[in-house]
Amino acid sequence: ATNLIANDHLLEGCQLLCLIKKAVDACRYMQNFHHYNEAIWLAKVALSKEEYSEVMKYYIDLLVNNGSRHLGILLAISLHYFDKAAEILLATKLVTIAAPLVESCIEAGKWPETGTEIKDRVFVEYAKYLVSLNNVDVALKYCEMGGEAGVD
Repeated sequence: ATNLIANDHLLEGCQLLCLIKKAVDACRYMQNFHHYNEAIWLAKVALSKEEYSEVMKYYIDLLVNNGSRHLGILLAISLHYFDKAAEILLATKLVTIAAPLVESCIEAGKWPETGTEIKDRVFVEYAKYLVSLNNVDVALKYCEMGGEAGVD
């Protein structure tokens, strides 16, 4: 399979990898050779949920890094990677969108347990934004929601 891929027969090499139960490797090769749609399709039909998640997170990062951040955010939200979407929103200075997203996810019970750090950062940044608008009372609420990061 490796020889096929090295000799510009990517799809044939990936087919062989799939036949020998190495679909994860096939997806990685496709991603490395910029065949993202094929990699996503293969991941969807042949990989476990965790492996599929890694392929999709890689694609989301690619979209964001190549200037398609809005598409990356929408994809992250549609796949229920709410913490990833909030992280991208925060990194792109869209805290006024990130805070309501995080708050809504928490209220709906959809916020991941592993997303505490990003949640706190979003709420603290949103509190700073509110202070800049002289809305100190509401800013204090978001500081409290920001956990230990909001105390500072």
